[in-house]
Amino acid sequence: MKKWFLTFLFLSVLAYALPGADKLAVAEPVAKGGLNPQEIEALWSMLESSVDGGYELISRSAVKSMMTEIGFTTSSDLVELNSAQKAKLGQIKTVKYIFLPTVSKLGSRLNVSFMLLDVSTGEIDPVRKTSETVGSLDELSDKLPDILNEIGLGRAAKKRGISAILSPVIRVKGAPDYLPENFNTALENHLLEHKIRLQNLQSVAKILKKNRIDNLYEAEPSMFMRIGKLLRADYLVQPSINRYSILMKKEYIKASKRTRVSCIGNIGGNIRIISAQTGELTASIPFSKRVNFDDINDDTDDWTARDYGQYLIDQALPDVCRKVTQQLK
Repeated sequence: MKKWFLTFLFLSVLAYALPGADKLAVAEPVAKGGLNPQEIEALWSMLESSVDGGYELISRSAVKSMMTEIGFTTSSDLVELNSAQKAKLGQIKTVKYIFLPTVSKLGSRLNVSFMLLDVSTGEIDPVRKTSETVGSLDELSDKLPDILNEIGLGRAAKKRGISAILSPVIRVKGAPDYLPENFNTALENHLLEHKIRLQNLQSVAKILKKNRIDNLYEAEPSMFMRIGKLLRADYLVQPSINRYSILMKKEYIKASKRTRVSCIGNIGGNIRIISAQTGELTASIPFSKRVNFDDINDDTDDWTARDYGQYLIDQALPDVCRKVTQQLK
């Protein structure tokens, strides 16, 4: 009995000592005109149900008590603090950050700004502030996950065990039209052989087109996070082809008085792996292949340029796909 009691006492003390998540307060949105109380209430509720970032959200009643404690009556008092007010704010130990929304109506559109106030210093974090102009609260609701992710207050995406291949970035002048489709189809087949779960290429293309998303090579991390949510994928696979050529060379053989045609193919680039949770690049895997088609045992007399290109792609992918697979599993 004594041993059980001591064990219980130890676990109780340990549980009390373990630090929990930092607490975050969502202040009532500061309205700068044009919105009615019902709209402010709707925005406040929307933010309370969306803000995450790993913080523990305190209740509205706790927010009001905290404001009263430091002698403030409305959230607008937090926008521009003097040194005395900052010092008073720093006395609060129960909350680490205050999330401060500001909204105003400009004609028929809403301008919404979000700031994160560090309670210990009374300063606005310059990196964790953003603004957005929308046509309605409904439009803001659609954009809110991306906005919150941008300032580190979004919800972590759930792992789904699925990846998605994006359209290749072709950096070769005069590249044939078939190259992007052939490369991605072959890449899809190779990754499936390695037991990688993938979104269907046709579905990916349709979803991105529907959302008017293209030119992704220089996209911001928040855009890749949005794409990950749209495609329900953990990782995005983005090929880039920097070198591609199939050269036919004619050589006259004096001894036989015949013209010999040789064909050389070259392809090179990299395959980028992007985390859909953070939008950050996790790996860039280079590939390069040179093929002398004269060494092929098969009869290539009836091959088209597309056949040569497909063979070149198939020869280049096995090695790089093994490395890609390691990153996706």
